[in-house]
Amino acid sequence: MQLRTDWEGFIAELRNRWPNGATVYLARDGQFTLLTALDPSDKTIFSARVSDTLESLSAQLQGMGHDCRNGIWTTQSGATMLEDLHIAAVAYKSDEKKPGLWVDCFPYLPTQSEVISKILEEFNADGTLETTDNDLFANIAVPNVVILTPAEIQQFIGKNHLSVDESD
Repeated sequence: MQLRTDWEGFIAELRNRWPNGATVYLARDGQFTLLTALDPSDKTIFSARVSDTLESLSAQLQGMGHDCRNGIWTTQSGATMLEDLHIAAVAYKSDEKKPGLWVDCFPYLPTQSEVISKILEEFNADGTLETTDNDLFANIAVPNVVILTPAEIQQFIGKNHLSVDESD
């Protein structure tokens, strides 16, 4: 079982469950620091995603009497969680009658340049396109890059009344 909360909720759970201090694991994920703690009595993982540095959060937690270690508790074997995905799509002029569309996902917020580099890497590897650089591709294909953040993806899920089941 997993509880995902904000900084205040995470701190409240630490106070309630471990008044004498807990072991909290911290890991960087793009612009965020992930905090996790495991309650072995009921095998609940408490987690928060905070837009502060690992060093700052570690110092704050240690000041509250908690031990900090590098790492992350998870119920999944290294898989990126839905709320951590960014979807990138590129529409571009192609040699066919219809425009091309390329879609990928990233575990962090990529720049438009990174997205173009990724599409070119794929096109060069499979022989779709001869080796070219980002600028030449931009001039020839006139790409339109769209990047959806996790919040925007959640809005689409909510708007379309989709439910995503995350199994333990």
